[in-house]
Amino acid sequence: MIYGEMNMTSNTVTELAEAFGVTRQAINNRVKKLAEEYLSKNDRGVTVVNEAGIEILEQHYGKKILVAETDLEADNHTDQVDFDKLINQLLADKNLEIARLSEQITIKDGQIAEKDKQLDQQQQLTAKALTEREQSLIELADEKSKGFFARLFKK
Repeated sequence: MIYGEMNMTSNTVTELAEAFGVTRQAINNRVKKLAEEYLSKNDRGVTVVNEAGIEILEQHYGKKILVAETDLEADNHTDQVDFDKLINQLLADKNLEIARLSEQITIKDGQIAEKDKQLDQQQQLTAKALTEREQSLIELADEKSKGFFARLFKK
């Protein structure tokens, strides 16, 4: 069994007071009433309560602070399932975004093709206008080279 977030199997009076939400003095009085088999000293010489002692305190205060490893495994499994759901949702969202962007690209490709067609038509019209202008300039030059009477009588 593991105590809360501390991952310890024995805890000091201060840690237990915090976990149970009571004063340090209240826990200290309760710990003094526990049998020696539930108590020991840590490396700093501070009295700590082992798992069995914590379970007795849990019964007294009506609050569970120890978490069974199987509960943690179930939580981890739930977290994994939630993580999998989250990943699957993100993938689905990204796939929808890819489809939307692909559709936009198709539309833009059509617009580009239409603009290319219009540009080609414009270039053809410009080329035709230049050819007609050159032809007109040639005809005008021919007309100027004719004499007055040739132009008058269109010979």
